[in-house]
Amino acid sequence: MEKITVGMTIKLIKDFDGSRPVGSTATIVYIDDFDQIFVDWSDGGQGRYTEEQLLKNFDIPTKIA
Repeated sequence: MEKITVGMTIKLIKDFDGSRPVGSTATIVYIDDFDQIFVDWSDGGQGRYTEEQLLKNFDIPTKIA
């Protein structure tokens, strides 16, 4: 899970569960030992996703080393 790190801001690019509109942004706040990724939505609320869900449904910025 090198591409995804705590503190990244990600943007929803595909509606997959109907809970948020496309274009919503969130900040990754925690990644647990089971690779569950926890986010805080910019308009309030929290979410939990797998790495696969993030890669398929969110725009994830590329890290510049």
